[in-house]
Amino acid sequence: MDRTGKDHIISLEKLSIGYQPAFALLEEINLTVGPGEMVALIGRNGTGKSTLLKSMIGLIPSLGGLCRLEGRSITQFDLPARARLVSFVSSQIAQLPSLTVREVVALGRLPYTGWMGRMDRTDLALVDQALEEVQLLSFADRKLDRLSDGERQRAMIARAFVQDTRLMVLDEPTAFLDIPNTFDLIRLLSRFRDGGKSIVYSTHDLETAMQCADKMWVIHEGKILEGAPEDLGLSGLFDEVFRSSGINYDEHSGKFLFKGICLGSVRLEGKKDRAFSWTVNALERLGYSLDSQGEIQLSIKPSDAAYQWTLEKNGSSKSFTSLYKLARFLTQGK
Repeated sequence: MDRTGKDHIISLEKLSIGYQPAFALLEEINLTVGPGEMVALIGRNGTGKSTLLKSMIGLIPSLGGLCRLEGRSITQFDLPARARLVSFVSSQIAQLPSLTVREVVALGRLPYTGWMGRMDRTDLALVDQALEEVQLLSFADRKLDRLSDGERQRAMIARAFVQDTRLMVLDEPTAFLDIPNTFDLIRLLSRFRDGGKSIVYSTHDLETAMQCADKMWVIHEGKILEGAPEDLGLSGLFDEVFRSSGINYDEHSGKFLFKGICLGSVRLEGKKDRAFSWTVNALERLGYSLDSQGEIQLSIKPSDAAYQWTLEKNGSSKSFTSLYKLARFLTQGK
């Protein structure tokens, strides 16, 4: 690695973080963020995710070590200079009830306009572009306190976009979003990444992070492991992280599954279409494994009611017109 960090947007070298020197949350942190790279930070509550994000961009002092921003120690940047290189979105919901959405987003231009806030046509165009990117242009003149939590979070992301920095750091940006909006936001961050920005964000949504992040930082047992999602999976890290939590990582499906008592094995027959895939999901959720020699035979056939599932065991046969009815029978015998 280039020890000056010039090849990286962020370079952490033996960084130690926390709020009291005698009780560091994490020590000897050596991590990097490259240009145009999206990094997902994963870890359980209380492991230091927010503290790491704030420490590495100078919002709170570190306990030791060095953080370089574009090759220079972050302590060498005054606040305006740092604000032109790094933008930050907090996990806390913004409370600015007297401002409109447009006014909140326009705050991102302060590093360029100064405290007088006089914006030219370029500034105004960036504000409109950001509002359109996060799908809030129609809400531009609405007061911030008239928005939902998720909409306010999107407004703060638009403010960070308007700040026009090379690095965007976001602390749990999807915490207040439903599933469709979560994917929309990750797609938006991916577009920012594809446009050349570097993105670092913390999240509990491990499955989404594994699909979209170039690299992951995983906090585990007081250390941070760094690598592509596939490399970390190949190393067995996810099995180790969730070993005591009642969850298994299925390498083939890329999903996290609850560990439960195995109720039996099923020999599943049928065309490998949507019905087949959803049947597999249902069986795994219920605690059944798939086996070509399974003691239960289950076949799927199209019918007038969409599909029919026929279960055969010990010489008896029973048919079902929905996965719900099949599941009830498998778990409760009725």
